[in-house]
Amino acid sequence: MLWGKKVLRITAAIAVAALAAHTAESQKGQNAAQPLAATGIERLAAARPAATGAAAGAIPPSASLGASGDVAMGNLVGITPVAASIPATAGDQCRPALHLEAAPGAMILLTLTAPCNRSERIVVRHSGLSFATRTEAGGETRLLLPALKSDALVAVYLAGSRLVIGKVAVPDVTLYTRVAVTWEWPAEVELRATEGNRVLVAAAANPAGEPSRLMSFGAPDVQSPVMAHVYSVPGRDLGDVALSAELRITPASCGRTLRLGTIYAANGRTVVQEREVPVPLCGTAGDILLLKNLSPAPKLAAPK
Repeated sequence: MLWGKKVLRITAAIAVAALAAHTAESQKGQNAAQPLAATGIERLAAARPAATGAAAGAIPPSASLGASGDVAMGNLVGITPVAASIPATAGDQCRPALHLEAAPGAMILLTLTAPCNRSERIVVRHSGLSFATRTEAGGETRLLLPALKSDALVAVYLAGSRLVIGKVAVPDVTLYTRVAVTWEWPAEVELRATEGNRVLVAAAANPAGEPSRLMSFGAPDVQSPVMAHVYSVPGRDLGDVALSAELRITPASCGRTLRLGTIYAANGRTVVQEREVPVPLCGTAGDILLLKNLSPAPKLAAPK
């Protein structure tokens, strides 16, 4: 009996020792695994500040239009006029300025100030009308040109592919009918208007004077000249006037196909056409091609 009790006590002690040893091993395993997990998190946390610092100069996602909608953009507290804090540069000092003003007779008074474009070629365009001229020694240009639309948009092209655009309202443009012819070198064109027994030839428009019925635009002595003649008459049509254009055949133009543009403006609307004019072969220099029926489409007549 006593021997049986001793055996039972020994068995119980062994069981308790085994259970204690299993518990110790379990805790040891947990303690060993815990530092591994903690080390991984610490490494990730340590890597994040470095990544954030590397991307500090990049555009944040909230500033991108392509970012998802769940990105917080923060509260807008104000707009800082950055441009006002930047000192003037050479580019700002060279910035051209264009001023347009409606003038009597459905004309546009154009004033261009381009301090860094002195005595340079410029091209003026308005509703199909195009011509090249030159700025003054100080970079200014002041000229009078006919409006072809009541909501007149004028563009001036400067050297270096610079462009300045202006807009002006000319409501009385509907009271005039206009026909314009524009051409490029080497074409030489002369627009003529026959009113009864009078024949009008184009004259340069004077900004300080009254606009004439037949005006000439462009400077023939600039590089790659672009010229234009414009005839204006009060009313909703041309009436009894007869318009014709003389294209002079020269050694530079003979045997070539030249481009010629026509603009017909009436009742506030414009019809712009561009056509190719074949010039007779060389050997006929000094002759003239007569272009008739310029309103709105010109037709060629035989040389004379």
